[in-house]
Formats: sequence, C-alpha cells, structure tokens
Amino acid sequence: MTTLRMRLATVCLAVLAGLGVAAGFRLAVSTNSYNFWGAAIVVPIVIAVNVVLIRRVSRGGEEAWLPGLLGTAFALKMVGALARYYIAYIVYAGAADAQRYNLYAASYYKLWRDGTITFELGGKQGTQWMEVITTALYTVIGPSPLAAFFVFAAFAFWGQYFLFKAFRTALPEGNQKRYAALVLLLPSLLYWPSSIGKEAWLMFFVGVTALGAAYLFAHRPRAIPLLLLGAAGTTLLRPHLAVLLFAALFVAQLFRPTAARSIGILSKVAGVIVLGAAAFVLTSQSASFLGIDDLSYQAVSDSVNAASEQASEGSSAFESSPIQSPADIPSAVITVLFRPFPFEARNAQMLLQGLEGLVLVVLVIRSWPRLRHLPSLLKRNPYVTFCMIYTAAFIWAFSGFGNFGILARQRVLMIPFFVILLALPEVGRWRAPTDRTVWELSRARR
Repeated sequence: MTTLRMRLATVCLAVLAGLGVAAGFRLAVSTNSYNFWGAAIVVPIVIAVNVVLIRRVSRGGEEAWLPGLLGTAFALKMVGALARYYIAYIVYAGAADAQRYNLYAASYYKLWRDGTITFELGGKQGTQWMEVITTALYTVIGPSPLAAFFVFAAFAFWGQYFLFKAFRTALPEGNQKRYAALVLLLPSLLYWPSSIGKEAWLMFFVGVTALGAAYLFAHRPRAIPLLLLGAAGTTLLRPHLAVLLFAALFVAQLFRPTAARSIGILSKVAGVIVLGAAAFVLTSQSASFLGIDDLSYQAVSDSVNAASEQASEGSSAFESSPIQSPADIPSAVITVLFRPFPFEARNAQMLLQGLEGLVLVVLVIRSWPRLRHLPSLLKRNPYVTFCMIYTAAFIWAFSGFGNFGILARQRVLMIPFFVILLALPEVGRWRAPTDRTVWELSRARR
C-alpha cells in the first residue's frame, strides 16, 4: 500500500512537471526572455530532485500516509510558487520585494560567474543579505525570477518538513497526521514562503532550529550542529527572530525536568549555559540590527513599537492593539493568530487568509479536551514549552503591526509552533513522558 501511494505521488509530480514544461515552452515561443526559457529548464530539475528526496525520506517509514501527503504538499507548494509569481509580476506588475532582489541579482550575477564576487552591505541587514543570496542563486540558474520562485518554494518546503520531523521526534504520541497536514497544507504556508524573499529562507532555518531543539530534548545526536545552522541562517536576515527562538529554547531548557541522576543534572546545566550564551550573543546582534544600545525591556519595546508604526500603513492597514497591559493580551492573541476575519477582507488573498483563520478557530474549539491537559504537558515536555513560549513572544512582538498583509506574511514563521496545540496526544493515550521515554519512542521511529 505504501509503495502504491509513493508511486501515485510520483506520478502526480511527474504530471505537474510535464504541465509546467509545456506551459513554459508555450510562453517561451512567443518571447526571447530567459525568464521563461530558464524556468522551462530549471523547474523540471527542481521537481525531479525533490521527488527523489521525498521518496528517500519516506522510505521505510511507519506512516503509510506520509509519502502521499508529502507528494501532495510539494505539488501544492509548486502551485503556491506559481500563484505568488502571478500576483507579484502580473497583478502588481513587479511592485514587490522579490523584484528588488531580482534586479540586484540580475545586475551582478555575471560578475560572480567571472569570479568577481563583490557586494556591499549597508542599510537593512536582512535586505542586503537577501540580495546576495539571490545573486548566488542566479549565478547557478541564471536571471529567471520565475525559476527562482520555485527554488525558494522548494527550500521552504523542507523547512516545513523539518518542523513535522521535530514534532514526530519530540511528541511521538501526538497526532502525527493532523500536524503534518497542518504544517504542510495550510494555505498561508503554501503561499507566502514560496517566492524570492526572506520568508522562504527563514522557513527553512526555523525548521532546522525546531529539529535541533527536538533532538536536544530527546538526547539525539546532531542537535548542536542543527541549532548552530539554524541560528546562523535566521540571524543572517532577522537576528530578532533568532532571539525569540533561542530565548524560548533557553527557558524550555531551564525548566526542563531531569531524572535524579548526576548525568541528567549536568546535562541540563550544560544546556542552560550554552543556550544562555547563545541567547546573549544573538540579543547583542539583534540590538545592533535594530540600532539600539540599551537592552532594557523599555528600549526593546520602543523599538518594536516604532517598527509597528512603520508597518501600519497601506491598503491593508487596520487599528492594531499592541500589548501594553494584561488587558491587551486577548485582543492581541486573536489578531495575530486569526485575523483578518472574512468580513475584513479587501482582496482574494485576505479572504483566503480569513477563511484559514476561521478553520483554525474551529480546530481550537474541537481540540479543547486535549488543551485542558496542556499545563501538565508543559511541565513534562520541554519541546511543547519551547513552542508555546516562542508563540507567546512572537504575539507580543507583532501585536502592534497594523497591516493584515504584513502580519499574514510574518506569522507563517510562528503558525507551525502554534498548531502543535491542535495535535496534542488524545487524553486517553497521553502519559507524561520522561526524557528517557521520549528518547526511546523517538529512537524506535528511526
């Protein structure tokens, strides 16, 4: 049955590749643009490579549904990339962040091919590095933004897969299928991190960081290399996002339960020291990125508020409710997690986002019996603690953003951590795992 599903997923992706090639050549015959010719060459290669990778990670797994789900998710991810390209270059005529990176890379990739690798970093760190990353990609595939959208979408897809793998490792008794469906198939996750841009890059490294955290708490090898890689990738574009991730990881490690053994206590203390040092370094880097010298709560809060005011402009602007007192928390949680509501939508993208928010609200209500046991689970499972602290910190940081478009695009880097609440173990199945049982269960799945 598993082999049949893998073959079906492969056939679906092959059909998608064939349709993409046909569409690409149809457009190419009426234009001399390398944008279309390059995509007709690069996109089938991207799809073929990812089909091989999907079959590899699905081989020998216990979940008979996983190969088909991964194949479907990847196919929809490619559709999401095409939709993002259509909106950016057809509907908005190139008035998008992707066009800035495209123009920069198209101007410098030939110099890179000739061995003259030069770039200037000034202004906004994340934007400048994104231009460099796009130039590096164009050096390999040529100046085709259409092809680049598919490459970045595939990159983000594997970040989403790593998030699922982290959940499977850290919470083996959870609802694996539901979490996989949510983290791989939510429309916002299929659409927003599927273009030339920071979200696709960050989605991959957020996934790497989550997997490193799960490995750390389950005593699996390669945890530290994964965390270092995740920190490097997120810090490159958004140091403050790395701070949120590693501060949450530090707190989860600090309150992590340990067995009454000296080696368990030493392991916890060592983890606290290492993660504390990492959080301090990342905080210093983030302060430099934000242009502040004072690392007090007030200084950071003022910087976040200033960024929120800049993000509260445009046609998708609304009256935000930044968290300034406990009374502001409920409104901020609802806004960051679920808005815009369908009646607030002003275009098709916002309407789709609003419908997704309603679905999440319904799932939260249906998951209430499981959520009642969340406090007990937080005491015993550090990965769940990590996810909840990161979600809470993200809501605080972005509660003042008064633009639905920007908010929807940013929160894709948080939603995978929130939806873990919708896939907690069933009440009848759940038992409080120790470090040892988590390790044994995750090892059994390898």
